[in-house]
Amino acid sequence: MKNAPVRHRLELGGYLAVKALLRGLPHAGSRACGASLGGILHRLDARHRRVVEHNLRLAFPALDDDDRAALARRAFRHTGATFADAISIQRFDRAELCRRVDVSGWEVLRDAEAMGRGVLVMGAHLGNWEVVALTVGALHGPLQAVGRPADNPWMDRELQRLRTRFGNVSLAKHGSVRRMLRVLKEEGRVGMLIDQRVKPHEGIAVPFFGTPCWTSPLLARLALRTGAPIVPAFGDHLPDGRYAMRFLTPLVPEGSENDETVLALTERCLEVVAEAIRLRPESWFWLHERWKGFA
Repeated sequence: MKNAPVRHRLELGGYLAVKALLRGLPHAGSRACGASLGGILHRLDARHRRVVEHNLRLAFPALDDDDRAALARRAFRHTGATFADAISIQRFDRAELCRRVDVSGWEVLRDAEAMGRGVLVMGAHLGNWEVVALTVGALHGPLQAVGRPADNPWMDRELQRLRTRFGNVSLAKHGSVRRMLRVLKEEGRVGMLIDQRVKPHEGIAVPFFGTPCWTSPLLARLALRTGAPIVPAFGDHLPDGRYAMRFLTPLVPEGSENDETVLALTERCLEVVAEAIRLRPESWFWLHERWKGFA
């Protein structure tokens, strides 16, 4: 809801109260507090609980009811922990953040950059996605990350403070294509999350866990138009307030840009995301109605 000033102020007040609480705790304690809040949300928010359980049935039909319910609880707790972590992580300067992140696959990113066509860093709402962009910016150089602004303008300012740290740039999802093409032409890095539903007129129907869903073709179109490789990158929590981050084998675009190649490349991208989710299914953002309109 975009034009709701009273609601927006209440949301900001609640956020600032939680932020003050979490910043008063050790970083690992903030994450644990967030997990507890996620557990409370699981018990109280019946609507999102139904969304999560519906999504899990589509993605993991072989799970029995008890296992599915247990996975749903863990997913809520992980979502709460990630929310709290995104607030708490802002206390770290560049050096402290770098000390806390274990990165594997830097050579993958460097080799992709050596192609001289820019790089598209593909992420998902999996694990801790904010730490990926922050780590790239802190350790390697600016990442221009594409995202949807928050409806609440005050909350959006808070979000932008997080996303523009360490030289990173936040690009609006709409109206920034020319900017993205220019960044790639200058051999820069564009970051994009591919796993959220888009409106039907903005997307293409692509299978995800075997069920079609509306997905943005923008990542594939940029890759096919410029020749820029797509480097999957995922981050997640480790114990004691640390993080793991990994770059995976690049997806190199093949052929010219047309409907068939865009669909095929987008499907390959979602297959990579699905495989990463299967490794730690509780760490994906299941509260989103990903398959709305199809299932």
